[in-house]
Amino acid sequence: MAETAIYDASLYLERNFEAKGIGGWRSLYLSFIEDLAPYAVIELGAGAPEFLDRIEAERRVAVDIGQRFAEAFRARNIEFSCRDLERDSLEDLGPVDVAICSDVFEHLVNPAAALDRIAELISGHGVLFSHVPNEYRLGHVLKVMMDRGGTVQFHDGATEWEDPHFRRFSDLGYQRFLSRRFAYNLKLSDLRYGRVARLVRRLGLGVPYCLQGGPTYASTNDPAVFSRLEELKKEKTHV
Repeated sequence: MAETAIYDASLYLERNFEAKGIGGWRSLYLSFIEDLAPYAVIELGAGAPEFLDRIEAERRVAVDIGQRFAEAFRARNIEFSCRDLERDSLEDLGPVDVAICSDVFEHLVNPAAALDRIAELISGHGVLFSHVPNEYRLGHVLKVMMDRGGTVQFHDGATEWEDPHFRRFSDLGYQRFLSRRFAYNLKLSDLRYGRVARLVRRLGLGVPYCLQGGPTYASTNDPAVFSRLEELKKEKTHV
């Protein structure tokens, strides 16, 4: 009998991770971060350096579980630290004004442990920008229900028992998850609704989760910062 493979997150980064530039969600974070003008920024599960390289901050820190892009970060004067978010302390890397953790929590066996460590990094007025994918999009769910497709959605070629996504979040569940450590959580994913979702909203109806993008939030424990984030969102809604 062949030996059962054990998922190794560092090997995933080294062999299977595809750097896709900044992408849509990170572009959205950038539009907020530019207004916040932070002194120190950290990205957890940073992948490649293109996103942090676009941020203007006195201190920029990248954290990931493997060393694949370590030298690329350092070449751009971005600090790099190899850490396991579920097991390793991050305390020495803080405090920071802005943390980003995008498309990471779904890869973790214990995302709550990672969230605890990230929350402890952030200063009292700081903000966490985070996103997880929506694995309950209508087209995908219908294919599974009709036995015309498997459950793997974002990693073509992976079998269901080797899917790097361990966790699947609803929007409500993700809000509850963030609320464990942050008192104020502002939804940002509705700024990037697709055409059908925008039409449903214009009709005055609630947009069902199966038509939404993955849960995307700005989280903070500072009410004044939250008010500022709300103002920025309103400005971007009317652009």
